[in-house]
Amino acid sequence: MNNNLKYYTFAFLALLFFSACDKKEYQTIVELDNSNIQDYIQKNGISVEEYENTGIYYSVVEEGTGPVIDYADKIPLVFTLKTLDGTYNSVDTFSAANRYYDFLGYFPYGSASANAPGSPLDQETGMKVILKNVLKNANGKVRIIVPSRLAYGRNGTKLIPSNASIDYLIHAIDPENIPAYEDESIRKYIASLGFQPSDFEKTSTGIYYKVDALGTGEFLNENTNFQAAYDLKFLDGASFQKADSATFNLKEVIPAWREVMPKVKESGKIRMLIPSAQAYGFEGRKDQNTGAVAIPPFASLDYEVEVIKVRN
Repeated sequence: MNNNLKYYTFAFLALLFFSACDKKEYQTIVELDNSNIQDYIQKNGISVEEYENTGIYYSVVEEGTGPVIDYADKIPLVFTLKTLDGTYNSVDTFSAANRYYDFLGYFPYGSASANAPGSPLDQETGMKVILKNVLKNANGKVRIIVPSRLAYGRNGTKLIPSNASIDYLIHAIDPENIPAYEDESIRKYIASLGFQPSDFEKTSTGIYYKVDALGTGEFLNENTNFQAAYDLKFLDGASFQKADSATFNLKEVIPAWREVMPKVKESGKIRMLIPSAQAYGFEGRKDQNTGAVAIPPFASLDYEVEVIKVRN
């Protein structure tokens, strides 16, 4: 074999060797997702099964006892989610990040994404498959481990990193059961504050209230303009919004305020634990400037209010 032939043979074999090494080190996104999910399942001892070779793993945590649901229905969902690598973990079910009220088949993106170019909602993939075929009845719970390619992909979001597979726990609530669900949540919250439900009065509409100071003068009425300080919390106890002084008219406030605020006078103090039907309902409230969710759907609220001055 002449020297030139030896040289080219060696070069060709070297190229094959390094090419093989490159192929061995490279993982497709499917392989990466599967590897991450299998490691996560084994590390945490999770009992799940793959759904029809989709790469999605699931388990039915609770069979639903409510009506049959369809993913074309609007369903209230309470859910938690965390990335498998632990970089994002959202388990506070009372926050805007953990509540959803929209078409079941649009979860988790929402209607706003339905008509966007390239929307994942255009395809029968991802969680839509599980929500359509596994979550049969309201009041059911399902755990879903979604590979990154069927979630937020390589772009991720502001909170969820690139190529992050996600572990969801989703509870679909029968809309007719929301009042009972919220009443139980409020009662648990009362206990967490160190009170008993009997320490509060309860209205026929489900509002728990406690008058801490009656105040002086006349009781507020439906025509009252008044200046007040307030502190608004969700049922995780974290303050969402507060003000030292704001002006209100009882005709222009949420139903709970119209019902309960007339129980105090000027300088009066009152605390209200309010089910969503007496606040912002299934839709919640969006920020007027940004359009982002400010108060999540079907959120119970904790208001502490002090009437500073009546301005009739």
